[in-house]
Order: sequence, then structure tokens, then C-alpha cells
Amino acid sequence: MKRSVIVIDDDEDTVRLFSEFLEEKDIKVVGNGYDGITAIKLYKEKKPDVVLIDMMMPNGSGFHAIKKIRNINPKAKIIAISGGNSYLIEDKLEKLSIPFIRKPFNIAQILSIINA
Repeated sequence: MKRSVIVIDDDEDTVRLFSEFLEEKDIKVVGNGYDGITAIKLYKEKKPDVVLIDMMMPNGSGFHAIKKIRNINPKAKIIAISGGNSYLIEDKLEKLSIPFIRKPFNIAQILSIINA
């Protein structure tokens, strides 16, 4: 069975390219969004296996969305992505047991986390 994913990033090109690549790798992208509020809405509606989410976005940061998603499902599988280089972000995510991947992405690493 295909894994289902939502892709959330404020950069539309990143969302489009990421979604196309995942679909090529037989991963079903069930939703795309560009801010944290949309991430929460899509998670409630689609109940994906995995959430790929940027940490720095308008209308609700990645952390805000992660907190709300984990309130809905404490075991939600989330992969955080960011172009930023903040050790504070990494430290917070580590405490939440959420893998963090820096842009530019290592696609093989992301695929291994999704399929784990």
C-alpha cells in the first residue's frame, strides 16, 4: 500500500517539485499547503501517514502546526524541513523525536524516513 503524505512549505516551487518527486517514487501526496494553518486543516481532513513541513512559514509556524497535529494524533509521523541553520530548532525537534532535514534536501534520506 502506498504511503500518504502532505507537503507543507511556503515556497510553491519546493512544494511542487517535492510532490512530483514523491509521486514518482510511488508515494501518494494527498495534500499540499503553504502555511501552518493549512497543515493542520489538511492533517485533519486527509489523515496522512507522514507530514513533511517547513519550520519557517507565515500564518502559523511549523512548530505551531506540529503542536496542533500532535494534539490530534500524538504518534503522527512528521518530518521537519528548513533552509534555516538554527540549533534551537534542531534542539526542539530532537526533544519531540521529529527528524530535521536542512534544505537543500537529501531526497534519499527523506525517502528512508517516510518508508521507515
